[in-house]
Formats: sequence, structure tokens, C-alpha cells
Amino acid sequence: MARFPWARGWVAALSDPDEPDWQRPRPTSHELVRDVWLAAAVAAASVLSLALIESYTSFSSDQPWWLGYLVSVLIAVPLAFRRRYPVAGVLAATAVFVWAYYVAPHVNIQLFFQIACFASLYSMVAWARSRQLVTLMVVAIAVFTVGWLMIDWTITNSYAELLDDIEETSGPFSPAVGIMGYSVIMNVVYFGGAVIMGRASWRRALDRRRLREQAWRIAHQSEQLANRAVVEERLRIARELHDVVAHHVSAIGIQAGAARTVMTKNPEAAAAALTTVEASSRQAVTEMRELLGVLRAEDGSVLPSQSRTPEPGLSELDDLVASHAKHGLAVTFNTSLEQPDDLTQLPGSLQLTVYRCLQEALANVTRHSTAREATAVVRTGSTTVDAEEPRTEAWVELEVTDHGQSKPGTEGSGFGLKGITERARLYNGVTEIGPRTPGPGWRVRVRIPRPLTRATQEVTP
Repeated sequence: MARFPWARGWVAALSDPDEPDWQRPRPTSHELVRDVWLAAAVAAASVLSLALIESYTSFSSDQPWWLGYLVSVLIAVPLAFRRRYPVAGVLAATAVFVWAYYVAPHVNIQLFFQIACFASLYSMVAWARSRQLVTLMVVAIAVFTVGWLMIDWTITNSYAELLDDIEETSGPFSPAVGIMGYSVIMNVVYFGGAVIMGRASWRRALDRRRLREQAWRIAHQSEQLANRAVVEERLRIARELHDVVAHHVSAIGIQAGAARTVMTKNPEAAAAALTTVEASSRQAVTEMRELLGVLRAEDGSVLPSQSRTPEPGLSELDDLVASHAKHGLAVTFNTSLEQPDDLTQLPGSLQLTVYRCLQEALANVTRHSTAREATAVVRTGSTTVDAEEPRTEAWVELEVTDHGQSKPGTEGSGFGLKGITERARLYNGVTEIGPRTPGPGWRVRVRIPRPLTRATQEVTP
């Protein structure tokens, strides 16, 4: 449309506002063959129709008898390439129509001749690739038709003979008004109908293309969602494996090292450490089997042979802290709750997330820090946000701190801390993980939105 800025409104009427420059795909070889057969059928029907008309009506003409049949065939020729060269086809049909009007006027009025002209104009609007060119052609044909009618009525006065033959009429209009009015209506309906039907065909082709693209996008998005579900499931499995195994393996490593150190000097302490190693290894194997049992179940349920224990929750935080104390890490655990029953009213999945985050944070201290003491705090609270439309957001927060230094030679993969962040993000939570300021030590803070309890809603203004 940049080439014809003055015609943007007209171009939009014959195109699509969202895709004004869309080009209809070229016709297939099968469609081109059908066009040839259509042209042959229309030519044959036009010749037969003219022969029948001349058999019961006589026309006075100075032209040879075969000229009318030649015109009947020529008007059908553009239909053979109406979809491949639609603009050239309508130009050829218009030229034949105007020529026939003067050399064989009786051919113009026969049905199949009119059908051929209609089909040529329809094909141009439906199949021309440039909508700007279509707009120019439609405007040009309309101007040409109006000009031709005006010249025919005024300068050439071709209707004079017809009016002279009319002796008496019964209509409310004069013969001249009747002829002119009927000609205008017929041309408007004829050409307007071809343009409207051609545009409808072009729009249907565009809609079919959009539907195909939409179907492809839906299939592509479905594939992406499936792949994303697989990735998320792999991440979930990785987090579970890390949280279940890493805690016990790190404890086994620490206790095994301690047993090796005191084995000759204090056999009883070494035996106690090895007992802890045995218990941790058995528990790790048990939890691993339970996790694999869930993964092997086709429908996500636990296999009958697997007696899986319930997922740990916040009621077991004291046991988690005590298990680390056995491994040499003294943990001071505190809670600061907005309501006494806030922790028990948390959903089970959210309780498991807080438990796993605390488990990994303490395991990180055990593996990578020289600290022998750590502090863990679980808090609940609520905050009023959005001054214009105040609303209350409740949260649960976990904070783990220590005062140690990084243990040399214990650089990890970072999967554990990354797992904490991923678990928090699943619930739109935030994390702060890094060195304490001022140091020394390390700090892990996780805040996750939680459902509002009735007590919280009553307390919060």
C-alpha cells in the first residue's frame, strides 16, 4: 500500500486489515487443468446457446455468420488461465466484451457469454496476488463502465433505435428512464456481485491458511508443553534425589572420616560412628527405594510392593535438627509464628518444600563450612500491599545462618542451593543465599507465600 497511499481505504476493503499484503498461494496443477476443462465447457455451451438462439430469432448484421461463434469461443479462452494470470484474464475478457458489443451485439446477451465475463472478474478479485492491483483494476473497470454507458446514452445514442420501436408502455417511467435505470441496476449487481464473491473467496483462502497455522501452533505448543513437563519432572526427580541422598551421604562421609581418625585411639567412638554410618546408609537405601517405587508406577501411584512412608513435614523439623546434632552440627531451632497453628495449617506440599529447604541448608553447612553451630528460624507473617487496593499476603519464611568459613577442598556443584531456589519459585517465593554481611558465615533465607488462615484474616486490618 506504500505505492498507493491514496488508495489505502479501497485496498483495505478488498483485503484484510491484519494482513493487507497477504498473497494467495498459486494454483496447483490440478486446479489449472480444471480451468482448461472449464473454459472448454463454457465455450461449447456458448456456441450451442448461440446456435439455438439464432435458430428461432433472426438478427440483421453485415458481419459474417461465423463471427458470433468466434466471439463465443474467445470469451471463454481467458477462463483457461483465470487463476494463473487473473489480471490478464479480466483484461482479455473486457476487450472481447467491448469488441463483441459492436460486431456481434446479439452474442453479448446470451447467458454463457455473461457467465464467462462474470467468472473472469470474480477470478481476478479472488486470485490476484497484489491487492493494490486488484483495487486499481476494480476502480478502472467501474469508471470504464460508467463512462461507456454515459457515452452510449449521449454521444453515440445507441438506444435511440430501441426507443423508436417502442410505441406504448404501461410502466410508471418513461422508456428512456426505464432503459437507463435497468442498465445501471444490472451492471451494479453484475459487477458488484463478482467483486463481493471474489473477495469472499480470497478471505476464505486466508482463513484456511490461518487455521492451518493455528493448528500447527497448537501442535507445536503441545509438544513444547510436553517437553517442558518432562524437564520439570526431571528437575523434580533431581531435587528429590539430591535432598534424599545427599543428606545421608554427607553424614556417612563425616562419620566415616571420624571413625578412621579415632579407630586406633578410641575404638568405642569409632564403633559408634560406624553405627551411624550403617543407619544412615540403610535409611538412604530405604528412601531411594521408595522414590524409585513412585517413579516406576505408570499412573503415578505407589506400587503395591512399596510401603512408602508419608512425606516429611514441619512436625519433623525437630527430628531433622537432632539428626544433624548427631553428626556434629549443633542447630538452634526457633519459630516465630503469627498464629500458633500457622505451621500445621500449611498445605502438605508447602510443608515438604520448607522441610527440604532446611534439610539442604543444614547439609550445606555440614559439607562446606567449618561451623559447628547453626541457627534455623521458621517465621510466619502477613503484609499489606497495594495502597490503592489493599490486600493481605501471608508468607512463611525460613532462615538458616552460621558463623563458619568455607571448608577448603569442598567446592560443590551448586545443585543443592539451586534446588532451594527452584523449590521456592514453584510457589512464587524468593530466596537470598550468600555470605553474611557483616561476616563471617553464610545465610540462606527463603520466603514463600502461604494461604491466609481465618485467624490471620481477622487480625489483619
